[in-house]
Amino acid sequence: MTRNTFLQKVIYRISVFIFVMTTIAGWFGAEADNIFMKFDLIGEKQEITGWGTSAAWWAQIAGDNENAEEYAKLLYSEEGLGLNVYRYNVGGGEKDNPDTRLWGNEWRATESFLVYNEESGEYEYDWTKDAAAQRMLELSLGYGCIDTVVLFANSPHYSMTESGSAAGSYQDSTCNLKEGCADDFAEYMCDIAEYFISKGVPVKYISPINEPQWSWGGGWVGQEGCHYELEDIIEVGEAFAAEIKERNLDVKLSLTESGNVSDDTMNYADAICANDDIKDVLGTYSYHSYWTNDWLYKKAYGEYMETNYPDVELEMSEWCELPNEHKMDDLQAAIIMARTISEDVAFTGVNSWSSWVAVNGGLENADSMIGANDDCSEYIIGKRYYAMAHFSKFIPAGSHMVDFGISIADITAEEAWWDDEVDGEVYDHYIIDNNMNVSAYRTPEGDYVAVIVNEGAEKKFTYCMLGYDMSVYTTDETHNLELTDEGSGIETVTVPENSIVTVVFER
Repeated sequence: MTRNTFLQKVIYRISVFIFVMTTIAGWFGAEADNIFMKFDLIGEKQEITGWGTSAAWWAQIAGDNENAEEYAKLLYSEEGLGLNVYRYNVGGGEKDNPDTRLWGNEWRATESFLVYNEESGEYEYDWTKDAAAQRMLELSLGYGCIDTVVLFANSPHYSMTESGSAAGSYQDSTCNLKEGCADDFAEYMCDIAEYFISKGVPVKYISPINEPQWSWGGGWVGQEGCHYELEDIIEVGEAFAAEIKERNLDVKLSLTESGNVSDDTMNYADAICANDDIKDVLGTYSYHSYWTNDWLYKKAYGEYMETNYPDVELEMSEWCELPNEHKMDDLQAAIIMARTISEDVAFTGVNSWSSWVAVNGGLENADSMIGANDDCSEYIIGKRYYAMAHFSKFIPAGSHMVDFGISIADITAEEAWWDDEVDGEVYDHYIIDNNMNVSAYRTPEGDYVAVIVNEGAEKKFTYCMLGYDMSVYTTDETHNLELTDEGSGIETVTVPENSIVTVVFER
């Protein structure tokens, strides 16, 4: 069976059995306003290893500002989001490249630790470079929440590229890594990993490849990036695996940070997991959730990975709303983000989820959780910040997804006028109003958490959790992660229209 046929069959069967609520997340129509929910106190799904965000490219700006501590506290303290995953961008050096092809937003030009020494005529390390980004990392580590640092590169260092620029090849969809430089690239990234580890930074993963299927070149050079064909990915992966093993480094690879969920994502997984050398040092298999709005496809991908590679840890390492159509104070921005988190965790089965990015330029219209002016001296906290908080503040690393049983009154579904035929089998379609999802978790302390993303009318949930105290936190038009209800035992929770609600049960 081909992969496309597999995906089609999974998707069509999901359409037929959409109301068999045996998955971790459930979708309910607008008439589902009388809901009973019961946690499965025994069964559990994947472990949640963390929540994070990328420090590109804002950290090299904010780290120089007098309010740098405020950014660190908002993101990486228990008082703030309590994020435990810090994604440090190892820049390709376009800020110091005399032949840079990068144009546009100056935030996206990075410093590199590898600099050209005119006296010696060689490239040498200067660990004082990227000082502002290093300071932001140090401040963030000081709050004690971070246990995982990922060193990720959008491109090899510009000296290792065919174009002489980390901003992509001269031709569209052409690998820009200079022939014979895969080993140099691996040595460079491992040198940087050893530097940070020597400073006590908890580097767990090196991620050398970022969104390999995108063109990253030709006439568009708005940021650092590098295209890779599948054979290039394997070449780079083998070089890094050999370097990590030779140095006996206590780090793993994170691959391949596919730009979205697609056939490419599974093709990369097949090739990587078939390569024993790479598989030996593979820590996480990662993807980005950009432009992947079909939760059925995410579910098909998750089932494919669970069926074929059940021992591989999955990661969603970048997402922001693309195109960004909502202002920082727009509730819909938060709801879209919360829905995406829930879908990625529930349907693809990821163990960790990280946003792109924590901070971006634009006080009103940034695509991030925090909007800032050009020098980060001013900032505003956006609604997306609270969407992340609904998960990161209540579902710590070490938690597990859990099943729940749901009884729904007055549910209706309209049978579609069309059907589909795959391999001689006919599959019916049903049209439902997808306006709410729920995901459930058990924490390491034995507490239970449900996150409800409601994009429709007000609904009521009844829970039976004898022996537990209940707290309800709400984000909607008038609340930002505010405590809106408390109780114990058997309780009915009102979920406002267009809202995110986290319900916490503690013993």
